[in-house]
Amino acid sequence: MVDAAGENDSHTVLVVDDEGEFADSVALWLREHWTVEVATGGEDALDAYSPDVDAVLLDRRMPRMSGDEVLHEIRERDGAARVAMMTAVQPDWDIVEMEFDLYVKKPVTKEEVIETTQKLLSRAEYARELQALFALSEKVGALRAKYSARELENDERFQRLRDELERVQAKANDRLGDLDEDEFTELMTLIED
Repeated sequence: MVDAAGENDSHTVLVVDDEGEFADSVALWLREHWTVEVATGGEDALDAYSPDVDAVLLDRRMPRMSGDEVLHEIRERDGAARVAMMTAVQPDWDIVEMEFDLYVKKPVTKEEVIETTQKLLSRAEYARELQALFALSEKVGALRAKYSARELENDERFQRLRDELERVQAKANDRLGDLDEDEFTELMTLIED
């Protein structure tokens, strides 16, 4: 984020998208605020990723190595980067097992990209319980956006996801005071929808 004087606060963001022109546009928007690395494929992303990367904006559909594979590999490495899947791929049940923090559907605006990145960087500072609570809430929200309440109430996978969300929420309740008012409202909206 940018401090009160408008200076870059030295966070590093990795933008990964096989569409080079799009990746460059996103990088241009973000460079106003943070240090940005760009990768135009999965292998390049893994080469560019290090423990110094704070946030990753990751496309899912890329040739040779998918964003899902890149995400899995990032989670196996050192570092604690928060990851947003920024993609045109409609979320489905496969997201339940994925360890992302946000799921953002393309097309995206400059404002959405900056807001997403700010959320990732804020969440990086939270305790593990709050990170898990946000990640699970995002998955529940993405599935609710795709499926009807009736379809979800009869799906065992969704019920397991909701049970896990409730378990993590109970565990994280004492950490909710760490959130600012907007973040708390956003989280409660995701949970209660």
